Amino acid sequence: MKKSKKLFITGVALLLAGVCVMFYPNVAKFFTGLEQLDQINDFNQHLANTGALEYPTDPDSEDSENNEYSDTPLLSGDEIEQQSQKQGYDPKLLARLYAEMVKYNHELFESGQQLVDPFCYEQESFNLAEYSVYDYIFGYVSAPSIDLNMPIYLGASANNMWLGAAQMTGTSMPIGGNNTNAVLASHRGVINKTMFDNIVFLNEGDSVYITNLWTTLEYKVVKTEVILPTESDKVKIQPGKDMLTLLTCHPYGYSDYRYVVYCERA
Repeated sequence: MKKSKKLFITGVALLLAGVCVMFYPNVAKFFTGLEQLDQINDFNQHLANTGALEYPTDPDSEDSENNEYSDTPLLSGDEIEQQSQKQGYDPKLLARLYAEMVKYNHELFESGQQLVDPFCYEQESFNLAEYSVYDYIFGYVSAPSIDLNMPIYLGASANNMWLGAAQMTGTSMPIGGNNTNAVLASHRGVINKTMFDNIVFLNEGDSVYITNLWTTLEYKVVKTEVILPTESDKVKIQPGKDMLTLLTCHPYGYSDYRYVVYCERA
């Protein structure tokens, strides 16, 4: 009798363990998705607490690179630590950041791009904490047709790639404008996160939105393609176009190729 009871308990334990293993990925992805939505809500709340921003949001305007806040001192390490709990951004520092990003995008197009595969984990190009963005979240990317909502980080470093969608170093800052192509890279096939798993289900004409520190930009999917990791030329800026490109590893769970979704400004 005792032996039968032990066998029963063991069987139940193994069954429960099997159920846990079976459902763990989906449960983990669900909670990770909630965490990312919380980060997006915090981002929107910080913007709301900041108030109106008094500078242009058109990166092609003549004044976009020059404004009265261009010489605003960046925050030092001590200042960042002291103010890291601040529930809002510094409008003057955001104005300077915007002007510098517009200038960066213009110079990137003029001088050409030196790209490497984003999974080489290049470091971020702007330290957002110096501009009062203490959590380093630049904004978020969303695609309603596949229920995508992910925070955006600048620079495809190992840490940024794990946290969300990372702007590929050497590509345009995701603020829009002619002669830009902001490439966002993220993983696919991570056991406990959805990440860019579903971008393969995006179809031509689907909308993809970028919400940054200043505005929301709408893009439309125009093409999808599978490329080699070495074919970085295929994600470079296309003259005269305002583009967003989503990029992830392919096939699912492997990194032999890259799956690319090309979008153009609506």
